[in-house]
Amino acid sequence: MRIGPCTLLLALSFASTLLSQTTSTQTTKLPARKSAVTATPAKPAAAPAASTAPATPAACNCPSPTIVQRHLPPYSAKQTTTRIQTLADGTHITTVTTSQIYRDADGRTRTDNTITLADGTTYHNIRIYDPVTRVQITWTVGNPNMTKIVNIYHYPQPVAQPVISAPQPVQQRYYPTTNQSLPPQTIEGLYATGYRNTRTIPAGYEGNDRDITTTTENWSSQLLGLQLRYSTDDPRSGKSTTEITDIQQTAPDPTLFQPPEGYQVKETNP
Repeated sequence: MRIGPCTLLLALSFASTLLSQTTSTQTTKLPARKSAVTATPAKPAAAPAASTAPATPAACNCPSPTIVQRHLPPYSAKQTTTRIQTLADGTHITTVTTSQIYRDADGRTRTDNTITLADGTTYHNIRIYDPVTRVQITWTVGNPNMTKIVNIYHYPQPVAQPVISAPQPVQQRYYPTTNQSLPPQTIEGLYATGYRNTRTIPAGYEGNDRDITTTTENWSSQLLGLQLRYSTDDPRSGKSTTEITDIQQTAPDPTLFQPPEGYQVKETNP
């Protein structure tokens, strides 16, 4: 069959129109191309201040709190110790020692012991202790045989002790002991509480052919934190009683806690 030029031209025109429509349809169906540069995602908006979690506080570099030591009221008083020893033949030996004691508002204490020599002359041993600085100061006044020296002793600061295993139990002798609370009483105008401790050494424990009983009695004032009366009764050494009298609840003279002039200072364990 012979095809004419017109027919051929019409066929070519139809085919070109069909191809153009097909290409247009496929182009609209292709997915859009992504950009080669990746866009940086936007940061989320900051949360309101009310919903923000509280930040952990930084470690405090503050100095440790200072522990203020509580001091008891100041006072001055007289302390008398009487010892009575009875010998086997019935002879009594009596020794009396007197001291003047002080405590200031800072807790420092002063003990002034009066020593009486055989010829009747006296001199004084003075001891001062400061619980805050842990210092003890001693000197002697009125003794011509002693050099004028002020001894200052620095107590070491307490340190933590290492934990050690418990020691093996050691068998010990049993001494019957009783503790008895005594009815309160007034001593030198102060309310005082007391107790009595009684201890018995059974016969044969120390070569004794009968029981030995020792008694200790103690009376204290909680207001002043002071032992007002202390006594012991031991057949082996005799009786000893220490009493506090002439109590003045006023601050002592500050110069009493200062070493005297003209003395050589000697420090130990500075």
